[in-house]
Amino acid sequence: MVLSTQRKDRHQMLAALFWLFLVVRRSGAVSRCVDQACSPPIGNLASGRTLFTFSGSSLNHGLCPHSPAAPLPCPENPHPSAHMTDDPFLNPDTWWASHADIEVQEQQDEIRLDLETKFCLSHVVLVFRSPRPAVMAIERSADFGKTWEALKLFAQNCSMEFGLPDDLSHPGSLCTSRYTSTTPCSKGEVVIRTLDPIRAKILDPYSPEALARLTLTNLRIRLLKAQTCPAPLEAAAEETNPRASALSSKLTTESSASVPYAIYTLLARGTCLCHGHAEHCVPHNNSKDSRQNNSMVFGRCLCTHNTAGDHCEECAPLYNDRPWRPANSTSGESNPCQKCQCHSHAASCHFSQRVWTASGGTSGGVCDNCRHNTVGRRCQRCRHGYHRHPSLPLNSPHACIRCWCDPRGTLPPQAGEEGHWCHPRSGQCHCKSGVGGTSCNHCMPGYWGFGEEGCKPCVCPNSCDPATGMCVDSYYNNQVFNVPFGGKIPELDQQFTIEEEWSKELAVSALHYTGKCSCKEKKLRSVLDLCKTKHDYVIRASVLSAHDKGSHAEVQVKVRNVFRSGQVALNSGTISIYPLSWTIRGCTCPILNPGMEYLLAGPEETGTGRLLVTMQSVVVAWTPRLGVLVSEGLRKGCP
Repeated sequence: MVLSTQRKDRHQMLAALFWLFLVVRRSGAVSRCVDQACSPPIGNLASGRTLFTFSGSSLNHGLCPHSPAAPLPCPENPHPSAHMTDDPFLNPDTWWASHADIEVQEQQDEIRLDLETKFCLSHVVLVFRSPRPAVMAIERSADFGKTWEALKLFAQNCSMEFGLPDDLSHPGSLCTSRYTSTTPCSKGEVVIRTLDPIRAKILDPYSPEALARLTLTNLRIRLLKAQTCPAPLEAAAEETNPRASALSSKLTTESSASVPYAIYTLLARGTCLCHGHAEHCVPHNNSKDSRQNNSMVFGRCLCTHNTAGDHCEECAPLYNDRPWRPANSTSGESNPCQKCQCHSHAASCHFSQRVWTASGGTSGGVCDNCRHNTVGRRCQRCRHGYHRHPSLPLNSPHACIRCWCDPRGTLPPQAGEEGHWCHPRSGQCHCKSGVGGTSCNHCMPGYWGFGEEGCKPCVCPNSCDPATGMCVDSYYNNQVFNVPFGGKIPELDQQFTIEEEWSKELAVSALHYTGKCSCKEKKLRSVLDLCKTKHDYVIRASVLSAHDKGSHAEVQVKVRNVFRSGQVALNSGTISIYPLSWTIRGCTCPILNPGMEYLLAGPEETGTGRLLVTMQSVVVAWTPRLGVLVSEGLRKGCP
């Protein structure tokens, strides 16, 4: 069943492309729809379609009433309904004639045009061979015949027939006495417009108000009361067609003498309904309509302006960032649908009024079924368990990669979550206590015993073996150190080769030589100490690394929180701070240990804007309790 549906859809798509190719090839011109409103050409909606005629309760559409199984024209009826829609220039002597089963004046006939979809009707023209009816109604339906609405009523006496005033004396009335005279006896016309000429000049035909009047699916003409011609019909026939053959004159006389209604031409001028978003139309039902003649007005639009649907009545699947609107014929604005920003991770989107309102009327599209492990209104985030690839653009199908979190060192996922969470940008997993690394796969400095319970803190004055927890007392033959500041600078001449100059950046561990330098660190007794000293900056930071620059020391820290800042604007991220003084005193106090998190408070260096760490600075190991005290104290303000 699914394969059958797919084949049908593919067939319809190929047929539509074929029709579009023919249309473009024939036109040989640039589309009129580029950046402006457009509509398909107008034609006769009745051309190529069957007109059904009714006489009382009987139905006649050109087939033999006594032999419904045989689809052959009735030989007894030389004037079928199809003659109303043939070319009047090629076939000037053909017409439809009604049946005369009862007296002429009492007979009521009906002509009906049933369309396969919605169209726009501009006007209707009837050319009668018989005298025009004394009473007639032209009606339309926009719901395939469920309900009907009168487009115009015709009567010699509107008040008596319909209880309405005549529009000759009351402009705008639905009933008129126009086109109801008995003369001319033949070739009398009846013309109506769906929009009166005055309103048509100022009303946009694509507006809802106009379409409510123009749209139809069925057209019905009810011939309610016939009238006879005061002049002999034979004379009128000879005058209108003096070159007709003797046989034709005989048929004319015989046919007209007994029929109340006869019509040369029925013209229902209109076009397919496209709301100003299409220039051409193709058959609505390819298997049926494609066999019709070339003059037929087709019903399915070839939509432009990023619209879709048989009538371009909706936005295309990926173009719902703004509400759908018809084009504006008055101003020429095309009002195209806008594409949703889904970063190539979705094939469709839908419009949300709530999102549209929240954005101030700028964007309301919500992407559907984000692919490539993305989520979000615009597929702009990686879903749970994935994070952004650091070097690929957001629209890459591989922009989101799986989080690689060691289950032993990562906190378990919360209820309802599938897999471990990691930071959507950095890929950092949620580590257990004492565990470090992006994937939470090893112990942090000062911890040991990596396992299911995380890592345990070292019970050593300096550090311990990360596997056994044994204290480390000697660092024999260590050449490169990425460790804390504090203590005496080692004798580097014995540690490095001759080619390694002092000017090079070297990460040096002063804690390896702590015996010759002691630091009297400033204690933080209360938050009032921060107020008394009036530090330029107060931050919470993690120490990443320490370097000797030759003339000064530099420590890289990652700022976690900013409680106070001076001239230097501080934000979360990696910055450098400068302990005083590495070269003059031979020590850096207070001690800053990489891998540790501190509350730091100190001055700024005038001119350079550097953040300094001096003997008056506050360097206190961070704890949650300390965070609460500092936040509350600084929020209340200094006395």
